[in-house]
Amino acid sequence: MNTIRNAITGTFKQHYALLYLALFCVFILLVRVKITQSVFYIFLLWNLFLAYIPLFLSSVMINSPIVMERKLFFYPMMIVWLLFLPNAPYIITDFIHLKKDSSVPVWFDVLLLISFTIAGILSGLTSLKQMFNMLSLKFNPLLAWVSIGVICLLCGFGIYVGRFLRYNSWDVLKSPLSLTADMLASFSQSTPLGITLGFGCFLFLLFNMFFSAEK
Repeated sequence: MNTIRNAITGTFKQHYALLYLALFCVFILLVRVKITQSVFYIFLLWNLFLAYIPLFLSSVMINSPIVMERKLFFYPMMIVWLLFLPNAPYIITDFIHLKKDSSVPVWFDVLLLISFTIAGILSGLTSLKQMFNMLSLKFNPLLAWVSIGVICLLCGFGIYVGRFLRYNSWDVLKSPLSLTADMLASFSQSTPLGITLGFGCFLFLLFNMFFSAEK
């Protein structure tokens, strides 16, 4: 319990700007709901919540010496973190829901979607940076970079699984057989490869810029 409490406090102190950005996203969404009397974009709240879970998990890991030192804790938590990480860049695909609405100008909806997208991506990049630091400490920077590259590609494939196959992170436990079957079937198609490489490389380049800027 203390570890979780420290992670929440530490996350707020270290990444308060991300939390303020999330509050801004919620605010403009509520403004839209008030103006339009429609909850069409309310799903963005859930998507943003899922996008922030990886940051919370990586914060718990990096702030807990026990997790860092013991393989029994570190690797299972890393797997859980990896399952939720695609939710961060996944918000990019929510732009497919952009449509003209006579109740609000289109620029407002663009601002709404951009705000949620940037919040999700930044939280994901911050979480990736924490994982990179942990892997660098446990192994070496070169292996950490290779791992981040593979993780970005897995995120790209995760975006495909979420947007096109319509599976969620917890379906790994809820529907493992159907998930596995659909994933294997997708390997014969070109769309999954394109999305995996496209979004994976895009995320890796963003991480490289994010990493260089912080240095």
